[in-house]
Amino acid sequence: MMQTKKAILVKTKRKIFALHSGNHPSIFESRGIDFREIKEYTFGDEIRKINWKVTAREQSPYVNRFNEERSLNVLVVFLVSGSIFFGTQKLKQESMAEVLSALSYATLHQSDYLSTLFFSDKEEFFHAPTKNMGSLERLLDVALTLNPLSKTVDYTALNTYVMNRIKRKSLLFVIGDFYGDVDLSALTARNEVYAIMVRDHFEELPKLRGEHTLIDPNTMRQISFSLSGSQLKAYTKRLEEQDAHTFAHFKKHKIKHTKLYTNEEPYEKLFELFRG
Repeated sequence: MMQTKKAILVKTKRKIFALHSGNHPSIFESRGIDFREIKEYTFGDEIRKINWKVTAREQSPYVNRFNEERSLNVLVVFLVSGSIFFGTQKLKQESMAEVLSALSYATLHQSDYLSTLFFSDKEEFFHAPTKNMGSLERLLDVALTLNPLSKTVDYTALNTYVMNRIKRKSLLFVIGDFYGDVDLSALTARNEVYAIMVRDHFEELPKLRGEHTLIDPNTMRQISFSLSGSQLKAYTKRLEEQDAHTFAHFKKHKIKHTKLYTNEEPYEKLFELFRG
């Protein structure tokens, strides 16, 4: 049974607040700023502007000062395919909803513009740019209730859609399990792109032997087959090769990425991604 949107929201706020209380002013630092100087902290300065490196070196708090702050444009893309309706610890769809919640909350918390796109081979749902924190409940409701079965991701269609719809330079976060011929190259032309790959350990190292009947969640076709040890090795090797190709694509186009499994929570992984 999937978590409720309320449970995910409560956990998101708690986890991000806990990390915020440490040496992390936000889940990602704003790029929409014009840096001016570093000055010693005085009462009333915003905690999120503390320069932690200088503070550690000087053993006294220092903050960054800026000439102006401009709101970031953030687009979160939730890739909808039948394969996300799978998981041994929890559904990949649920883990993806947690990632969406963390990214959305962090964006709205620092008063940046958030757009959200659910996409398969076409638009499933689009939420126009907003700074309204109340929109997060609606987005989580879509993420948890949208039926992904019989759907597949068309990356060519995704590239075309985003380039035509999103005109302003954005921070673009793509969440999915990234099977198939992944291509996000067109999105990097005017955006800073991050990819969050969500997987389940079982699909990478399946422990299946003998006769089985499975349903392909992308096509809903029923398949009966027999698996041997050599076939499992061949499957694992093919998946590793496919993922290596995907990671090479990310590296070539300077797409920062991380992998999250369904038995992990996303918060630290996301902080590591943005710090790296």
